[in-house]
Amino acid sequence: MDKDEEAGLRAFALKVGAYAGASYPERPLWVERDGVRRDVVEVEAQWREEERLGFRVRLADGSSLVLYYVPELDLWSGVWPDRGTDGMVRRRQ
Repeated sequence: MDKDEEAGLRAFALKVGAYAGASYPERPLWVERDGVRRDVVEVEAQWREEERLGFRVRLADGSSLVLYYVPELDLWSGVWPDRGTDGMVRRRQ
C-alpha cells in the first residue's frame, strides 16, 4: 500500500467496535463518526481483498455503510453508498 492510498483510507477513518471470536474482526457491532455512535443491525455482505477486509452493513438509523478494515494499519474506514449528491443519507424503507 502506498502513501496516497493510505492517506485516502485515513480520510474516511471511523471508530468501529467489532466482535472478535476466532479472529479480529469477525463482524462490526457499531460505528462512530464525529462523536455519534450507530449500532450495526445487519451485516449484509463481507469479503476479503488483498490488503483489507470489507463489510457492507445496515445501521440502526436505516442507512447503509461499506466498511474496510486494513490489518496492516489497524485502520477502519467507511463510505456511505446511499448518500446522494446533495450529501443527504438515503434511508431504506
